[in-house]
Amino acid sequence: MSRALDDIAPAFRAACERWPHAPNLQQHYMDLARTWEAEGSSVIELTKSFLEAVCWTVIRELGATPPDSSTPTTTELLSCVLDALGLRNQRGVGPLGKVISGHNKLAEGLNELRNQDGSVAHGRDGFLDVISSRHARVYLLSADSVIALILSAYDGKEPNLLTTREPPDRFRHLNERIDGGCALDTEVDMEEGVLVVRVLAGAQTPDEAIELRVPPSELLYHLDRQAYLSVLEALREVPPAEREEETEPVVEEETEAAEVVTEGEPTGPPEPAPEPSRLQLLDTYQGRYRDRVTALYEFVIHNLLNGNDAQAQQVLRFVNTLLAEMEKLAVVDWAKRPSAQSRVKVYLKRLIAVAGVEGLTIEQSQPLLEWLSRKIEGGNNHDQSL
Repeated sequence: MSRALDDIAPAFRAACERWPHAPNLQQHYMDLARTWEAEGSSVIELTKSFLEAVCWTVIRELGATPPDSSTPTTTELLSCVLDALGLRNQRGVGPLGKVISGHNKLAEGLNELRNQDGSVAHGRDGFLDVISSRHARVYLLSADSVIALILSAYDGKEPNLLTTREPPDRFRHLNERIDGGCALDTEVDMEEGVLVVRVLAGAQTPDEAIELRVPPSELLYHLDRQAYLSVLEALREVPPAEREEETEPVVEEETEAAEVVTEGEPTGPPEPAPEPSRLQLLDTYQGRYRDRVTALYEFVIHNLLNGNDAQAQQVLRFVNTLLAEMEKLAVVDWAKRPSAQSRVKVYLKRLIAVAGVEGLTIEQSQPLLEWLSRKIEGGNNHDQSL
């Protein structure tokens, strides 16, 4: 008689094929198959662990509420999964209810059998007989039955799009709807070195577009892992740039235009290059966040400058300019999106350098960022209190 795991309990392999990119599940399967075929003593522990891994995978894929206990039993996990799959409410109603009730009892029996006969998980006397092949087979087939039920029900449910790790092909019908109903606008922000993609869905106006700012590393990592490695290899001999050098503002000198100067014509000193318009400090600000001017001003004076208001006018100009720019930077969930938050960080450091407020340093961009994330829409733990 064959001892191949797939011949006796095919649901374990089916679970691995259902989530081929789940490394923990794949490792559990290989360990279980190897132990079963070698008649190892840890079959019960590995079987139970595999079943619980399937339960946790389904719970997280569907975004379901996990059990209250920090160390739930197999029965509690299965009950949670059945609730998430819409099966628990059928218990006791007709043939299906009897099947569900039976699987609940199976889970309870598996847990008790593991605690009683498992030779690995809790430690046992060295002279205890190993679990019999017959018991191990019953345990394996019981778990196989439970996993088969979970997989059958799961394929009829739609995973939670916010939490699922399913590959994009699983949602082909949704992908086609998005691809057919959206317009794209792209550009490359050379200053920050990111690809800017704006997505307009349906009748959205350009002001309502969803903006994504994607650095090369994220683009390569998520779309082409081999290209990501190739770029790393190409950069292997190049010393990494210092973090501060990448984000510190650089005063670019304008290239003097070649002008024809006649002999004897007086030439005065070249005019200084104007600052970029986005960094010109504002004397007044009456935009969307004007009600936050006073609060941010007081935060800078009291929290960052230790109450020194000798540069009050310069601080006020700094505050006006920062809030005006936040109207562009505070896209939807900006503080929760790494690329959007990075853009705010870069701007803060550049503005601090240009503002020239004595005592206000690059290192203080972090507390400023935290203040913005609390007081500007789209930030973490945003509140309106000032």
